Amino acid sequence: MWQLASESLSDFPEIVVTAVGIDGHPVSVRQHAPRYDAHTGEMPVVIPASLAPAAGPANVLAHSHDENLWNLRIVRIKGRLERRDGGWTFVSTSFTPPSPAGFKSRWQMVKAMRRSSSRYLAARGLRRPKVNWTIIKSMQHQAQLNRLRGT
Repeated sequence: MWQLASESLSDFPEIVVTAVGIDGHPVSVRQHAPRYDAHTGEMPVVIPASLAPAAGPANVLAHSHDENLWNLRIVRIKGRLERRDGGWTFVSTSFTPPSPAGFKSRWQMVKAMRRSSSRYLAARGLRRPKVNWTIIKSMQHQAQLNRLRGT
């Protein structure tokens, strides 16, 4: 199983490892040129001590898309973070191979996310939040200007 996970990750120059910090909040760090072991499902992880990571549940996420946010490719591996020999190691516990690309799978993903968020809100007696599109469009415009200026 880890061989396929390793092959899937090899398509990405960097990944993000997310774990839990000692304060209970998420801690995410990018790993450049990850060294995922196809036989053991383990990978050394460099996490700055200032982030105060804790051993426990973790996951690896790699994704890519084009400039228009299409052609999305995602790889996710569930696991745990363990302290070993003075460093951190990600230990895989489960991996689901990425679904084939295509409009249908993206549409199914969007529908599943919408159902999931609706269940989450309903379980907590919350309404769907209103999106402030004016601010979002302003931020997008500012990001485009920054990109053109090279800042």
